[in-house]
Amino acid sequence: MLWSTKRRLFFIFGILAVFALIAGVVYMTKYYQPPSCSDKIQNQGENGPDCGGPCSVVCAAQVTQPIISWSRSFESGKGAYNAVAYIENPNPNLGVREAVYRFKLYDQNDVFILERVGKTYIRPNEQFAIFEPRIPVGERIPKRTFFEFLSFSDWIKIEGQKPDISVKAPIPETGPTPSVSVSLTNKDNLSVQDIRVVAVVYDKDNNAMAASASAVDSIPAESSSEVVFTWPVPFPSSPKRVEVLPRVDPFEVPVR
Repeated sequence: MLWSTKRRLFFIFGILAVFALIAGVVYMTKYYQPPSCSDKIQNQGENGPDCGGPCSVVCAAQVTQPIISWSRSFESGKGAYNAVAYIENPNPNLGVREAVYRFKLYDQNDVFILERVGKTYIRPNEQFAIFEPRIPVGERIPKRTFFEFLSFSDWIKIEGQKPDISVKAPIPETGPTPSVSVSLTNKDNLSVQDIRVVAVVYDKDNNAMAASASAVDSIPAESSSEVVFTWPVPFPSSPKRVEVLPRVDPFEVPVR
């Protein structure tokens, strides 16, 4: 190959290389996006598109669905019932910001009465009760209560422990309007805000027979607060124990 031809080819390849470099810079500047947890691509060591690995969102295959232990309805006054579901989240470090659920009430003939839809959060490794108050049923009597989750927001990793709240709950006083005074103690060195509390009363056979809900605005660090639960109708039998389930929202309520 003649030297003049080699020089010409070298010059052409040089021009092409410059254009390629310019095009690469333009592409990188205008179009290239570094790997992220929102690009809908499985990259940067993820277990699926935008989930697992370095992403806070967890892939569905890595999540164990919440366990619905039981769901029941209890009379709360004339023509109204409270619906309660007892749930366990077995995932040790996974929770959701929003879980949409539904209660459906049926009478003794398995005829549908009414439904109620709501939403809640779910903390990691948590046993909790979902409480829907005063569902109007008119003259009909619910005999079966069906509970289901309709949808979940993304399951995400939640670091840190939930507030350490201990409970002292005596057996409820019986009578026409039963009640119980429960002591909640915040063992942490930070105050806890907006505590939602559900109390479930069990009979001698360990069957839930009543439930009530209340709220505490704040419990200072290493302090206690009293919360009173009442029921407008008598218990169907003598209470054996009461389980008190306090909850604090890890997404919306700061711990101070």
